[in-house]
Amino acid sequence: MNKITKTILSLITVVAVIATAPSYSNAADPSKQPKPPCRIQIGKAHISSWALAKLGYRAVKVNAFSKCHVPQSKVTLTVEIWKIGKFKNTRVASTVVKSPGVTLPGRKVENLDTLRRCETFDETQYYGIASAKAFIQGKWQYARNTYSLDIESLECGT
Repeated sequence: MNKITKTILSLITVVAVIATAPSYSNAADPSKQPKPPCRIQIGKAHISSWALAKLGYRAVKVNAFSKCHVPQSKVTLTVEIWKIGKFKNTRVASTVVKSPGVTLPGRKVENLDTLRRCETFDETQYYGIASAKAFIQGKWQYARNTYSLDIESLECGT
């Protein structure tokens, strides 16, 4: 057997080994990972157009929801609004929404009620925090603090 034939056979062997080796690429692919049964999504702090139109005043507002791909029941969704301070951050509003019945998969439990009236037009930075608990698949599940992705600077002193 000449040198070229040996090289070709070696390459064929390497290709055959690679082609038949088990693939571990799914472990690194996030789309193939099992999804958590539930998630909380919280929005940015913003000036509420609803409060201005319905209540007649400007207010900072944060919305959040809980969504599951399995049934959830006894859901409690808490949303807080925090403002950035010089020495410490301060909670300026908090609401709790309770959904005592069963929420079907894909449906949301929403908390759209968290707002704080603006007292001045002073520029202030705000963010939201949401947490939840629910009875899912026979156990109490707790979703700890989920923060707004951005801290918003608004003309709304509280």
